[in-house]
Amino acid sequence: MTVHDDRSDASADMETRRNARHHFDPGLARTEVLPVTVREDPDRGGASQWSDGNARTDEYPVVEAGSGVGRAHDDHASGRGVDAASTGTAQLAVSVVVPGAATWRRNALIAVVLFALGVAAPVLLVGWVAVRRSQIVGLALDPTFLLVVMAVGVLAVLTRVIAIGEVALAHRRSRGIETRTIVALVVTAALSAPVVYAVTETASARSAVADVFSADSGDPLFVPENPGLTAAGVAVDPDAVTNILIVGGDAGPGRWGMRTDTMMIVTVHDASGRMALTSIPRNLTSLQFPPGSPLAAEFPDGFDDLANALFTHVNTDPQLVEHYGANGMQPEAIALIEALGYSLDVEIDDFAVVNMQGFTEVIDAVGGVTLELGQTVPLPPSLPGERALPSEIGPGFVEMDGAMAIAYARSRSADSDYQRMGRQRQLLAALGTQISPLAAAGAFASVTGVLEDSMRTSLSAGEFDGLLDRLGDNSAISESVGLAPPLIEPGSPDYDQIRMIVAGVQQSLIDDVPSGYAG
Repeated sequence: MTVHDDRSDASADMETRRNARHHFDPGLARTEVLPVTVREDPDRGGASQWSDGNARTDEYPVVEAGSGVGRAHDDHASGRGVDAASTGTAQLAVSVVVPGAATWRRNALIAVVLFALGVAAPVLLVGWVAVRRSQIVGLALDPTFLLVVMAVGVLAVLTRVIAIGEVALAHRRSRGIETRTIVALVVTAALSAPVVYAVTETASARSAVADVFSADSGDPLFVPENPGLTAAGVAVDPDAVTNILIVGGDAGPGRWGMRTDTMMIVTVHDASGRMALTSIPRNLTSLQFPPGSPLAAEFPDGFDDLANALFTHVNTDPQLVEHYGANGMQPEAIALIEALGYSLDVEIDDFAVVNMQGFTEVIDAVGGVTLELGQTVPLPPSLPGERALPSEIGPGFVEMDGAMAIAYARSRSADSDYQRMGRQRQLLAALGTQISPLAAAGAFASVTGVLEDSMRTSLSAGEFDGLLDRLGDNSAISESVGLAPPLIEPGSPDYDQIRMIVAGVQQSLIDDVPSGYAG
């Protein structure tokens, strides 16, 4: 007779319950209990006891400890949300292309920041430039815009490095993650090399542009004691117009002691945008200087040389350089502005000094310019180191490289100094209006580097770009007046007469009527 021991059954049942984990589903009461086994789990540092088949149901299967899904369950329970079945390779690859995409499920805020700075910002910048491509020259010469380009470039690279680091941290338990992270960083560095180069070039260009252009044109550079009077005795309202002195020469790059063969006052009627050009002959004599200035003390009876020699005179005198350069602007230009402003009784707001010979490289860098010539123009001999040029060009449309364009602007045998100034203005205007966005971008580094040695101005980059646009729009130029014979006699000038002419040109521009002085 067999005696059934209920206590033995109870003990066995309790032991089974201690060594089993039940997943119970009220709708599925079938439970299978499997024996306990001990397995090595290298990811958890040695032996661990785990039910190879703890209580499980068809609906809630039990996965092995040590399996990828099991660790994912543990990680999910701890809040990390890492899919350990993945080695992180795909997420590293995605982070190289779209930083933040692989981070979204772990940290949405970081993902949004990485995507915004690493993807959205560059795309928006490119789109904004595309919309404003007609202003590409002004943008390329704007220090603030260049700073934005640098910042976006740096952030585009930095966000990808951070995104890769975040993925590596999240998958730090995955075997070989260090090697895969290094590979991702190397790929990022290779893809970022053009961006890093562009940022470096932009930084150099921004430094050069800062030396060329002013941050803000600010107050007028010279204000006469009394406004100019027209022949009818009408005083010109200086607040109605802006006067910009454009000075040009053709010395070697960086040689600011050049003789200024082009001197032209561009007068802009602020309300309408109409312009008048007043050309000052290079051989004008007896320039006068404001009382109390160093040059007035040195030349009480007026400058004893031609007007185009004033730059050279100031440049070779350290005391004059120190005095006229005290405001941080080009001393030779400030001295000339005071001389012309005082001699002509005209307020001068800004200036632009252009070394024409230095623009040879600028023109070549942007692919040349095309000018329409109304007549045959004889060319001077080629500059040293430049290619041989034809003896003459025109009439009709002529495609010019840098050497030909500068020779065209320098030609003295074609016509008068007055027409020579017109050719130089035509060339400057063509540079501003014919440069395509693609050419400007490709020649960016070359152009900004040459500008540093070839130009100085008190205008901001945007103002200079606007000036070039206006000079290129012949319909905006109401009239162009040359202070040359028979209108005046440069060798024996009557400055009272010259002041009246200049005032008459400006007042006629305001009134939108001919001045009667245009040749």
